[in-house]
Amino acid sequence: MRDIAITGMGVVSAIGVSPEHFWTNLVNGTLGMQTIPGQGTGGPHWWSPVSDAFDLGAFFDDPKLARRTEPFAQYALAAAAQAVGAAGTALPPERTAVVLGTSMGSLPGLTKAQARFDREGADAVSARLMAMVIPNMASAHIAMHLGLHGPQLTVTTACASSLDAIGLAAMLLEGGGADVAIAGGTENFLDLLVFESLRHARAVSPETARELASRPFDRARSGFVMGEGAGVVVLERKEAAVRRGARIWGILRGYASLADAHHVTAPEPSGRYEQAAIEGALRDAQLPPDAIDAVIAHGTSTPVGDAAEILAINQAYGARPLPVTSIKGHIGHTMGASGVMSLIAGLYAMRDGVLPQTLGTSDPDPQAAFSLVVGEPRHVRLQAIQVNAFGFGGQDASIVVAADDR
Repeated sequence: MRDIAITGMGVVSAIGVSPEHFWTNLVNGTLGMQTIPGQGTGGPHWWSPVSDAFDLGAFFDDPKLARRTEPFAQYALAAAAQAVGAAGTALPPERTAVVLGTSMGSLPGLTKAQARFDREGADAVSARLMAMVIPNMASAHIAMHLGLHGPQLTVTTACASSLDAIGLAAMLLEGGGADVAIAGGTENFLDLLVFESLRHARAVSPETARELASRPFDRARSGFVMGEGAGVVVLERKEAAVRRGARIWGILRGYASLADAHHVTAPEPSGRYEQAAIEGALRDAQLPPDAIDAVIAHGTSTPVGDAAEILAINQAYGARPLPVTSIKGHIGHTMGASGVMSLIAGLYAMRDGVLPQTLGTSDPDPQAAFSLVVGEPRHVRLQAIQVNAFGFGGQDASIVVAADDR
C-alpha cells in the first residue's frame, strides 16, 4: 500500500464534536466519563457518552433526519459531513465508496423498543424499527444523504471494525473499485443491558473514582469504560490529492488484519497474533520496526487485554523506548469506533509533534519494554506511526501511517 492519502477527518466524541476540539481536549487531558444513570450495585460506575454539544441540526437542515435515524447513524453522518467538508473534494457518485465499521448497530434502540413492546403491546412497535437499528444504516444514510452509488459496506469486527473498514476502503482504492472513500466507524452501545453483562463478566472497570476508572497499561488497571461516538476519514489516491492541491494529513502505508482464533473475549495470552498483525502491517508498508516513531495502542485498561498487547509491542519492536499512548483514559472504549479515533489522534500528533498522555495511568506495567506516555503530553518528531485495534472474537487489526514525503 503506497499512495492512499487521508485528506479529511470528522469526529463526534465525549470530549469534542469536531476533530480540533477532540484533539485539544486530548492534549489538555480532558476526562469524558460520566456516572451511569440507573446503574447496578457497587457504584458509582462510569461511561463516556457523546458530548452534550452534539447537535445533528448543526450539520443537516432536515428536521426529520433525527427522527429517522438512531444515534449511531447520526454520529456517523455528522462525522462524515465534517470529513467530506474538510477534504474539499468532489465525490463522483458512482466512484465513491462508503465503508463504515460498527460492532452493535443500535442495540439501545432495540432494547427501548422491546421495553415499549412489553409495556404497551405489539401495536407500539414502530414499522421503522428494523430499518433504524440494523448495523448497515450508518453507511446507508451517508450514501443516501450524499447521493453516492459506489460500494456501500459495513464491517463488524468488534473493536477492530473501524480499522478494518479503513483497510478495506484503501484496498478498494488500490484495486480500482473506487476513486474516493469515506471510511471509519461509529458506536452507540451505552445501554444498561450491555453494561450489566460486561460487569458480570468483570470486563468493565469497578473503580468508583472517576479519574481511576480507565488506566491503560497501568499496573493496577481493572477494566474498561464504555464509550461511544464516531470517527470518519476521507481517503483518495495521493496523486489525485496532490493534483487538486489538497491538504494531506498522512499516507496510509500498511494494513493487516487476522484472527487469533483463541477465545470469544480474551486475546491469545502470549500476544503472538497481535504481534503478527503489527508485523503484517509493517510488511505491507515495507517499513522496518525502527521506522515507527510512536504507537497509538489499543490499550483498553483490561488486565488480560493490555497484558497481551504489551507482549505484542515488546516482541514486534524489541526493547527500544518506543513512545506508546492510548486515548481510552480520556474517552473510554468506543468499540467499533475506537481504531479510527486513535488514528485521528495520531494524525494530529504527527501534525503538532506531540503525543497526548495515557490519561489515568500513573504506574505503568513493569512488563512494558516501551516508553508509555504518562503524566503529561510528550513532544516528539513523528514521521510514521502505527495504530492498533484488537477485538472480541480474536479480531486483530493494525495500520501504519506516514507523513507525506513530498
